[in-house]
Amino acid sequence: MATELWLVRHGQAAFASDDYDRLTDLGWQQARWLGGHLGSLGLDFARIASGTLRRQKETAQTISESLDASPEIIPGFEEYNADALLTNAGFQDRDPSLSRRDQFRRLRGVLLDWSEGKVEGAETWQAFNVRVKNAVDEAVSDGAGRVLVVSSGGAIALALAQVMGLTPAQMIDFNLQARNTGITRLVFARDRVYVNMINAVPHLERPDRMHAETYS
Repeated sequence: MATELWLVRHGQAAFASDDYDRLTDLGWQQARWLGGHLGSLGLDFARIASGTLRRQKETAQTISESLDASPEIIPGFEEYNADALLTNAGFQDRDPSLSRRDQFRRLRGVLLDWSEGKVEGAETWQAFNVRVKNAVDEAVSDGAGRVLVVSSGGAIALALAQVMGLTPAQMIDFNLQARNTGITRLVFARDRVYVNMINAVPHLERPDRMHAETYS
């Protein structure tokens, strides 16, 4: 069997709060719904993991409860440090005076500048690329079969960009459209990597859950 890497973005985090790195009540529910959906499919995951961030670990743990599995940590799947990038660009992170849309527009511009070396962050754009590639390699290193990793929008977008040869601008556009608990699936077969699912939320595609499609 080919190795499948299911990259899942964390559930909704506490945007515009004092601690973004935690799930909201809806974020916990999104994770429970995804876990239940995967459990109902009878899928067998050889590994379930997350990066080290709290919102990633909380999501992975909640999903795992429906799959009778114990999540592990794979360092490297953490998100870029948006606080450092915005601060170094002269902005306040998640400025409460701006609308959510304007905050995302501001972040997009800063990310583009970061990719072009015009803004410094906690790490360079090149280091972010290497970190995510190494984390993906680690996740599928033993040819385990089906692997699920909870990460964040930027890291998942970058993993996808590395497979598809996307430009930084295209990667950033995908990052800012990543849905909470959205699934991006990569298939590793011999010397090829295929993309057969992008940003999917099958567990939310029903009338009573349409309100739960979120992006932050």
